[in-house]
Amino acid sequence: MAEIKVAESAGFCFGVDRAAKLIEAEAAERSPVYTIGELIHNKDYVRYLEGKGVHAATLDEVLAMPAGTRVIIRTHGIPKEDREALVNAGLSVLDATCPFVKKIHETADVHTADGETLFIMGDEKHPEVLGIRSYAHGRTCVFSSAESLKSFLLNLSDDEKSFFERKPPVLASQTTFSLTEWKNSQIFFKKLYTNAKIFDTICSVTERRQKEAAKLSANSDLVLVVGGKNSSNTRKLAETAAVNCTALHIESAADLPAALAGVDVPSLKKIAITAGASTPFSIIQEVTQQMADIIKNSAEEAGELSFEEMLDQNFKTLHTGERVCGVISSVTPAEIHVDLGTKHTGILPYDEITDEGGLDLSEMFKVGDQIEVVPIKFNDAEGTVMLSKKRLDSSANWGKIVEAEGEHAVLTGVVKEIVKGGVVVSCNNVRVFIPASQTGIPRDEPLDPLKGKKVSFKVIEINEQRKRAVGSIRLAERSERKKAIEEFFATAEVGQKFTGTVRSLTSYGAFINLGPVDGMAHITELSWGRLKPPAEILKVGDKIDVYIKAINPEKRRISLGYKTEENNPWNIFMANYKEGDDIKVKVVSLMPFGAFAEILPGVDGLIHNSQLAAKPVSSPASVVAVGDEVEVKIIAIDEERKRISLSRRALLSAEELGEGFEIVEEASVGAKEEPAAEEAAPAEEAAAPAEEAKSEDAE
Repeated sequence: MAEIKVAESAGFCFGVDRAAKLIEAEAAERSPVYTIGELIHNKDYVRYLEGKGVHAATLDEVLAMPAGTRVIIRTHGIPKEDREALVNAGLSVLDATCPFVKKIHETADVHTADGETLFIMGDEKHPEVLGIRSYAHGRTCVFSSAESLKSFLLNLSDDEKSFFERKPPVLASQTTFSLTEWKNSQIFFKKLYTNAKIFDTICSVTERRQKEAAKLSANSDLVLVVGGKNSSNTRKLAETAAVNCTALHIESAADLPAALAGVDVPSLKKIAITAGASTPFSIIQEVTQQMADIIKNSAEEAGELSFEEMLDQNFKTLHTGERVCGVISSVTPAEIHVDLGTKHTGILPYDEITDEGGLDLSEMFKVGDQIEVVPIKFNDAEGTVMLSKKRLDSSANWGKIVEAEGEHAVLTGVVKEIVKGGVVVSCNNVRVFIPASQTGIPRDEPLDPLKGKKVSFKVIEINEQRKRAVGSIRLAERSERKKAIEEFFATAEVGQKFTGTVRSLTSYGAFINLGPVDGMAHITELSWGRLKPPAEILKVGDKIDVYIKAINPEKRRISLGYKTEENNPWNIFMANYKEGDDIKVKVVSLMPFGAFAEILPGVDGLIHNSQLAAKPVSSPASVVAVGDEVEVKIIAIDEERKRISLSRRALLSAEELGEGFEIVEEASVGAKEEPAAEEAAPAEEAAAPAEEAKSEDAE
């Protein structure tokens, strides 16, 4: 059997190990926390961190978060201006940038202070390189190989050559750049520009790892390089190993079977395993064990076939996960049986057909129909194989998920599972993971209410190779809310009426929810009568009819009106009362010349001193008190001046009035005994708010 050897330098480098410990310690104290992009190029470890409350986000997403949110700068570092934006946004920043990367930042900052040109050997789009360029004060040029650098320098204009003679160019590299390419770049650069400043910034661990990969590959038949497909240092390891033998770049043990498809495993004698700086040792162990199992199985299969094995060859061979076509042999409400032309009977359960409930399979599928499925689990003892159509459909619908991510589109799906760190949403039979921090459910509250619920979400991360997607309900809600707000302000007009809900009350007014937006009704709009605290007029949750008084689309502010002619108390009074009516009123204030009584909210009438009792009184307090409810007659209504005269005396009998008094006509009583203009405050003036009260627009 083949010998397997694992490289001593395989696994986390110093910078990644340092960052991982910092972040895990941080997450243990507080969560959620966010990294600007994935901490490292390893999806399994990133998902492990998500379970601990560490979530990758874009810069824009983080800047939209509340001040004080804990944000971690990953090992690659970030551009200088992005860091400044985080600080200016009031976010709590933890810098986990690799110390070796920080050193290059300092090099770029110091040695280009006079406008020198910085040449960087690396990947132009790599986040580490983007960060390095931001610290340079002069021009920056990035090259992925020594040959591309040479071609550029040999074709410089005379002016550019002269500039480099006056200001020596600076050469540095990405920490994970190819050691061979870096050495070739240095040699040519030194020959062309003897005055150049050259800084060897390849990480020492990266250098040692590449040298070890070269040595191992020279003495092996196969090298397995484990690490993320997007990992620059892992790709360099694979390129280094491939010079001497077959090298396979895989992300995890799950990739091994497919990667080994074209390899003659039984002929292998020596196998080496190395890994990128972002690969946890646990994954390296899994790959090692999986490779050992494959070698063992291969050795067993190399012997002669038994009679049973030769019999099996007469049947069509099925493999887990392959696409096969069969014929439906029976349909029940719970499952479909499929003839696959093999010794196994295919069983397609309802749950592997669709995520939707309540569908009638007999209407959707007929006996004799052809159907495409994938085998997912064999049961040789019972001679059955469990099939899935849903997984086949999900592959077909995966493109829609990828397209939605690129277009920032909002999708809908049903929450099927509550899992560690979040929920799983099924969208067109594609599983999308929603981290707890992206569900919209407050921290520390259970996610169970979401199960079975139809939700909208945005796709925020795609792993094409593993067909995995991460989404955000919170971002979808924000997007839909923004769209609704835009539509509201695009159609809103002054005078437009709404039935709103009181959302909150302040000392100066009430905030009314109109659906996607809130408007504010100032205290002066809440009552036709005397100004009262809003809490005495409304309560949170009340439904009220309002209209737009003023609107400011730029500032997103709406001022609402509540008082209308329909709810004007004076109009209500005039529609329901007339002179001569006997009514019950409540005394609300006492004046030297009489008592004011409330007829209905916002409308008061005056009971003059001469109308309070059988005989005129010198003080209203001698016969009534504030809060008393008394029977009166309306003896006069001045519609123009909005004044109402009331009388208790008009309801007294002749006996109660006493000798010498004569009951006169009500109209003449009102005319005769109406108080002087300066004594009787009109209802309108008593009820109206101060003119100087300022309206305040709502947010």
